[in-house]
Amino acid sequence: MIHQEYQNSVAILMNDLSANKESAWSYLYINYQSMIINLVKKNGGDEEAGKEVFQNVIIDFHNNIERGKVREDSNLKNYLYTLAYNQWRVKIRNTKGKNDTLEHDNTLMDESVSFDEEQYELFDDMTAILQQLGEKCQDLINSKYSKIKMSMAEIAEQLGFMNARSATSQLNKCMEKARKEAVKVLKSKEV
Repeated sequence: MIHQEYQNSVAILMNDLSANKESAWSYLYINYQSMIINLVKKNGGDEEAGKEVFQNVIIDFHNNIERGKVREDSNLKNYLYTLAYNQWRVKIRNTKGKNDTLEHDNTLMDESVSFDEEQYELFDDMTAILQQLGEKCQDLINSKYSKIKMSMAEIAEQLGFMNARSATSQLNKCMEKARKEAVKVLKSKEV
């Protein structure tokens, strides 16, 4: 019964998590733990690693609620998935030291959002541009401009920069590089 309220309102869930209500915590475990474990398993991890990532995601989610960084109209499934995806990607990079591409689970896409052909083409172009920038730039841009609002200090800490200023400087370089590539792509499409 209470879980039904959570499905209809992220705001109620957030309030109950802030109040440390057991029903809110159990809702997260029942509905999202297997999704995150499956993401990790599909990308070279095991169940134990998936459970660890899930715990970290729940902690981060709770901290973000407390800091006012989660909007009440957020898509909770996508929000938690994004947190897990980014955490697992950083863990792989830190342990393997290489640029691994993770497999996305497209079943999490919100089907109520529709795109026309032009938008798909633009999305493909932007994805290709971001891939050309390298992993560090991708991580910076994804962290800064995702729905999960993080400060530059948090991004610097998460991605291993010395401080927020060096992360900001690198982000500016990455964005400038992306702009130049975008201009090239747009010019090549003008006929």
